[in-house]
Amino acid sequence: MVDNKLICIHEKWHSILGKSIPVIEPYQYVKLSEIIESPRLPDSQTIIAVLPYIRQKVKMWGADILKAENIKTWIGEEDDSDEESHLMNEEESSLLKKNRLSRFDCIASLFASAECTVGQDIFRTLSQFPIAFPLIIPNLEEANKFKVMIPLFTGPVIKWETTPGTIIENHLFNDPFKLIVAVRIGTNSQGKSTILNQLMTSDSMFSSRSEPRAEYGIPHMINGSVEFTWLTQETCRVSLWNDVFEGYYKKEANKEIVLLANLHGDALEYPDQIKFLMQFPSSSFIVFLMPGYTQNQIKDFEKLVGPRKVVFGYVNHRNSKDKKKYTIDTNYLMQDKTLKKVRMMFKEAIDISMVDIVDEIKLGESLQMTEDIEILKSQNLIDFVKSKK
Repeated sequence: MVDNKLICIHEKWHSILGKSIPVIEPYQYVKLSEIIESPRLPDSQTIIAVLPYIRQKVKMWGADILKAENIKTWIGEEDDSDEESHLMNEEESSLLKKNRLSRFDCIASLFASAECTVGQDIFRTLSQFPIAFPLIIPNLEEANKFKVMIPLFTGPVIKWETTPGTIIENHLFNDPFKLIVAVRIGTNSQGKSTILNQLMTSDSMFSSRSEPRAEYGIPHMINGSVEFTWLTQETCRVSLWNDVFEGYYKKEANKEIVLLANLHGDALEYPDQIKFLMQFPSSSFIVFLMPGYTQNQIKDFEKLVGPRKVVFGYVNHRNSKDKKKYTIDTNYLMQDKTLKKVRMMFKEAIDISMVDIVDEIKLGESLQMTEDIEILKSQNLIDFVKSKK
């Protein structure tokens, strides 16, 4: 009999995860058990009810289960009676209307609850599919703290084809790569992630206000989190691939894979995340300036990133006298003329000069690196020696 270790959940996340969740350890992950049927849940159900099913599907290479459009199918139709609404107080009613089963909260909770070797195994499976992954997520045990998940994501081989028969391989975070960081300053009803998704093979690649069930509210764990994916033919829409990345990878059979990191929330509210991401030697920023931005905000951001390359896009820019290179009118977001401007922002952003390489990645006060397999083995050895004293 193996006792499950538990993660004590901070009260901030009680509404979706309860007071504690079990750690997914190797024994539980590989154990053969009864097949769990696809859930059919009431609208008020929480993530804790579906994590075992998600874990099972991922183990069976069912990555599609983590697409927003598929998560939506778990929710049963409910008839909300006026009598039930009357019996709830305002706080309870508001809580039930929040999105308790968002794609991002599901995948973030899966990695957050997995022991490091299990997390690495899950990622090796999921990395074969064109989806976005949580690079930085909230620490479930502390408020306003975040975990960097890179130790779980280091090493798997990403492959892409530059020309027919020419396959390039990149060992993720071990081999050289370029990093484009997409951020926003300010807010807009159709925001940064909605714009980015128009360039990706999935309309719900990144969590956005346009994804299925978004009408129930944003994911609980999204603000301050970072999603990432790689920009290859499998993840880019044909237009982005043809206009930007096909030529980039063909140039001297370029082996530097391009990663796209998407920071959720206003960039100026999460300086630790920005400072962490800018430490990689070949990184640049695409900044979506939302209506109402100020020049002081631009100066604050430029001061934050220092010498890093920054490409600004102006969303719903209404000052006709102040012409900007990249203006994005979300009323015409489906038009190729608008999307071409976004594609050209990417083309400019990948023209990066490498800056000085830092000797050691530094983390701000709100960030900590998640446990990796080397740390786990070392701790197990220490515990074993102590037990023999």
